[in-house]
Amino acid sequence: MPSCQLCGEDSENLKKTKIEGAVMKVCSSCSEMGDVIEQKKKKKTKKKSSKTYRPKDTEKLTSNYGEKLKQAREDRKLSIKELADSLNEKASLIKKVEREDLKPEKSLANKLSKELDVTLYVNPEVYDTSIESTDDGKATLGDVAEVKE
Repeated sequence: MPSCQLCGEDSENLKKTKIEGAVMKVCSSCSEMGDVIEQKKKKKTKKKSSKTYRPKDTEKLTSNYGEKLKQAREDRKLSIKELADSLNEKASLIKKVEREDLKPEKSLANKLSKELDVTLYVNPEVYDTSIESTDDGKATLGDVAEVKE
């Protein structure tokens, strides 16, 4: 049971009252010492259970993105510091991305792509997973695996 913040009396009907500049929840007898603040009744609103479904980002980071960035930067004869300054980023961030210690966020990847004319995020390719028939009808690892070069 809630109690009056002024006298400590247990009461079901506490009133929000401003007494000498302090707003307190007090009992009806203590509320006479100050100005009762009108309590707005809260309207019960039903929350709509609407969920927004966004498709997951289908673009993936290319393999060896760090090597591609480093090669493109060196082809343009830029130092890490010069590249970082032109992108308004820290040189340490560019170093980490080149070493592949850090995956670049989309915004940074877009900046790097524009500056160095490289593609960092691509849509994953869909591979044909049909299995070639063998003599015994069983698929082997060589039938379904693709070798990366």
